[in-house]
Amino acid sequence: MSDEEVSPAEEKQTEEMQEMPDSAPVKTNTKESLRDRFRLTADEEILHEVKPSYFAFISMYFLSVLIFGVHFLFSYEWEATSEDNLFVTLMVWLIDLTTIGEIGFVVVMLAITWFNRMVNGSTSGKWTTVFLLIVSLTPPILRLDDFIAWVMNKDSGFIPLDTYNFMFFGIFWASLFSVITIFYQRSFHYAITNHRVIFTQHLIIPGDGRRILFDNINEIRTQRTFLGALMGYNTIVCDTGSQLGLGDDSMSVSVGAFGGGGSGEGGSIESQVTKSLFKRMFAFVTYQKSRKVDLPDPRYSFFCITNWKFTENLLNEMHQKHSQSGQITKQSDILNELKNQLVENQD
Repeated sequence: MSDEEVSPAEEKQTEEMQEMPDSAPVKTNTKESLRDRFRLTADEEILHEVKPSYFAFISMYFLSVLIFGVHFLFSYEWEATSEDNLFVTLMVWLIDLTTIGEIGFVVVMLAITWFNRMVNGSTSGKWTTVFLLIVSLTPPILRLDDFIAWVMNKDSGFIPLDTYNFMFFGIFWASLFSVITIFYQRSFHYAITNHRVIFTQHLIIPGDGRRILFDNINEIRTQRTFLGALMGYNTIVCDTGSQLGLGDDSMSVSVGAFGGGGSGEGGSIESQVTKSLFKRMFAFVTYQKSRKVDLPDPRYSFFCITNWKFTENLLNEMHQKHSQSGQITKQSDILNELKNQLVENQD
């Protein structure tokens, strides 16, 4: 689908915009809950408020399905035959490794974690990487707990789980990741008032966000993806020249591989080798390629919103009204009106 083709939802939005008068008298929302949420001033009114689309973080939900899919593959009873294809042969080999401390499962999940981090996309955030690492390292942690219980001559370890049930944990981790994604998605709330643009995120700190006066906005632009064209949403960026939202992701390998003291200071040779191996493994997993692209941030943009044409039209109108050219036009209109009144009085 090209940008010229529009969905039925967008056609309806266009008809609603055409029915609006040129002055765009948008209904103001003066609910006290919204005034408290956006921390409005006394003479400030909400012209429009919106949240991200339900499909805004669809890639995150796909990742939760992938987590469940990996667990499901390792819960399936694979049997090797001479006519097996490469995928079945690989799964049988990984299952054989999995019988020894779930090594095969850990390798696959660490590979997914590394690849997800490496692509540097919308699912490559820090909290997503940490979550995938927890999923990947849960089986070894359970094995370590059993080993500690064996050393201490106890019947069970500190964690009340003896085995890693792939089906149970697949449903658990996928559901937990989906719930966190929903909570994260619904934490964003945007508003356009008669004075400014407001971006808020009510996640941990209530009211955390950014407020931009219209005369500080240099450019209003839209960024549409192929999926956005299909689902009827778009991202609108209000550029202030501060380069917020410009992705310049540095390689975290420097933190993992070269942090800490010198190689010959403190500790035995064995402890230094262990620390070095751990740092190198951490650097490999958390490695992220560096790129500099215009990457919209849900905290500082109208991220993947529906009814985006109305929002863009309102932003452009308010931006023009508060710009220097808008102020000059307003003053010119006032002078012309005064001039006409003087002419009428003279007549």
